Amino acid sequence: MGEMSGRTALVTGASSGIGLATAAVLAREGADVALLARPRDDLETAVESVVAQGRRAFTVKADVGDPNAVRAAFELVEAQFGPIDAVHNNAGISRVSPLVDTTDTVFDDLMRTNLAGSFYVLREAARVMQPRRAGAIVSTGSELALIGQAGYVAYSATKGAILAMTRSAAAELSSWGIRVNAVCPGTTRTPLLLAEFDGAADPEAELADNAASVAVGRFAEPREIAEAVVFLLSDRASYLVGTHLVADGGRSSCVPAGSIGIAADPPPTEAHTTPPMEGSPT
Repeated sequence: MGEMSGRTALVTGASSGIGLATAAVLAREGADVALLARPRDDLETAVESVVAQGRRAFTVKADVGDPNAVRAAFELVEAQFGPIDAVHNNAGISRVSPLVDTTDTVFDDLMRTNLAGSFYVLREAARVMQPRRAGAIVSTGSELALIGQAGYVAYSATKGAILAMTRSAAAELSSWGIRVNAVCPGTTRTPLLLAEFDGAADPEAELADNAASVAVGRFAEPREIAEAVVFLLSDRASYLVGTHLVADGGRSSCVPAGSIGIAADPPPTEAHTTPPMEGSPT
């Protein structure tokens, strides 16, 4: 029996990347999973990942930037599967642009999908969970809510706001037995990310340079972030409220070895002894 056995989970942005991986891990842990994505997105692979674990899957096509569509989606899921116990509030988009070149349209798209969309999903999750005084919600933030990176001013604004929203929602909903937290992924090998690198003059060189900025020397795989999300949704995280779990390979907290004059080579594995201090017995 998995740690999410007997529960119903809803994942937004479930058609690819972190959302798809989270749906698979939730199913592995025993949850029935409702998968939400934009009308133009293909959910077939996500459904297969749930059904392969022997769990029920229910798909909903909705734009999270439309509050009426979000409310209707929650109503459909509860009518089909019953009460929703866990929500991964994950849908989002990314746009890379220098600050002075960021158009109003790009800014508005990011705010509508990432921030307003996350708010609408959070609000509906709270609405259905409050009468039962139980539930867990995890929103997807970003390491760029914590550190600055050129080209991501508007995107970072949405992700920083999600963390602030998470803290306030947790303060309000914890007395209702609802835990609200966030996960902050680092650079993760998703279709969204790879599409960004495709626009570089030398995508492979750009990928290598970015990976070198991570303490562990590589990007995350979507499943690694999904494991963190499902942990936060599970009872194992019962005392985590209003926090954000940073899963970025150390990028926001560590300087990679060798980048500040420290030898990057690992220490020798053979046994060695420390020379005795002067005047000490030998």
